Amino acid sequence: EDTAGPAGRAAAIVGAGPAGLTSAIMLAQQGWSQVDVFDELPAPPPPSDPAWGVGNRSYQLGLNGRGQKALSLLGCMERVDRYSALVRGRLTFDKEGTPVEKLLKPPGTPGAEKNYVTRVLQRDRLQACLLEEVAERYPQIRVRHSVQCEGLELSGDQPALQLRGPDGGAFDHGPVDLVVGADGVRSAVRDALVEAPDSRTGFTKFPDNNERRYKTFLMHPDSVPGTRSDLNWGTGNSTLQLSMDALPTKEGEMVGVMLFKPGTEVYQRIEDLADANDARRLFGDALPQLLPYLGERELARFAARPIGRLPSFHTVEGDIHRQLPRGGVVLLGDSIKAVKPYFGQGCNSALEDVSVLRKCLEEADSFAGEAAALFSRRRGEDARALVRISRGFDRPGRLGTLRFVLPLVLDSLLHKALPRFFDPPLLRALQDERNSFAELERRKLRERCAQLLLCAAGVALTRRCILALIGIS
Repeated sequence: EDTAGPAGRAAAIVGAGPAGLTSAIMLAQQGWSQVDVFDELPAPPPPSDPAWGVGNRSYQLGLNGRGQKALSLLGCMERVDRYSALVRGRLTFDKEGTPVEKLLKPPGTPGAEKNYVTRVLQRDRLQACLLEEVAERYPQIRVRHSVQCEGLELSGDQPALQLRGPDGGAFDHGPVDLVVGADGVRSAVRDALVEAPDSRTGFTKFPDNNERRYKTFLMHPDSVPGTRSDLNWGTGNSTLQLSMDALPTKEGEMVGVMLFKPGTEVYQRIEDLADANDARRLFGDALPQLLPYLGERELARFAARPIGRLPSFHTVEGDIHRQLPRGGVVLLGDSIKAVKPYFGQGCNSALEDVSVLRKCLEEADSFAGEAAALFSRRRGEDARALVRISRGFDRPGRLGTLRFVLPLVLDSLLHKALPRFFDPPLLRALQDERNSFAELERRKLRERCAQLLLCAAGVALTRRCILALIGIS
């Protein structure tokens, strides 16, 4: 292994999304002298661009405790905060279509459900914030857009990238000390590790047994005076198997996501929308409570927007790294695990990956190969546990819904009654950055065993009481 310090080291990162850019910032802060970032897509507008207020560019994401902690450790949270909205609770609608608010207790107050306030912004706007941070503070980081990764050279002592530029020309980059694969669900870096000779990296894509499609749309809370925009809106139509969640933008609008099943009557109706009038009739029949917040332009855009598809669950089995004699390759973010976005862990867990990688580099004294192997041992099983937990939430049909809701209700009751022995409901515990996913999965398994024992003891006691009463009579 090379004995040069971090000041003499070079890294190449594939993917200029939140995970890739925070990885670059982390390496620059550790003293790496050259950090090159490549992304196949063009750069988004600056975070202050008025286009973000229209809500058309990308889906909203909520930064929970994991994501906020990771960004704070890198000194990026202040900039991100400028362009984020706050979510202080949830807004639903009653049978008459009247908004019903449920506010969360502020962090730090007795009985508070969370130790943070969720920050919300578009995924691409978060990327734009980080690009601005890089441009202003880190001259050693170079970001190149419209460059595609086509492969990875692993035959030498150090890894090198095989790339294709905006003009279509192929070129190599490297060798470098460290390659970070942060290139998402269709990761070229991951594919190269899987296909490499003597690979100990595998890839599993799970069949989607509970498929959903989606369309996004913009709503105006100020169309109905007194309606709050600092809440997570949620409503649905169980007859049509249709649901809606919406999160706010910094500008005070709500970006809604309508989820529906393929192959249903409502799916066909959404697919056949021709104009704003069709969209208005759809909302009037399916979600009339939202019509007061929808303008003519938003209805027309909803009709014209193509139907989106959610990612399927996948995970990397075995190693999430490759160690070479004088370097290494590491995977993080969606390249090692994909979960559906409504569980709120995709981007947040990816940002947390960067914090874990930072600790590994510090412990390995910036030796890339050793740090990559250490990261694989510490984070690989965590990533797989997150996918297992999320798949458990996403079962189809009424039985699947019952298997999702019943444990949450039971966990909530037991946590309130015996907080020293039972954790909060799993969905809430996932948001807490103090819980590793693998340890949380193990603890919940132990709790399920304890719950079964309590139920068995309760049944036995009830039986004895009944027999005693029969004997007395």
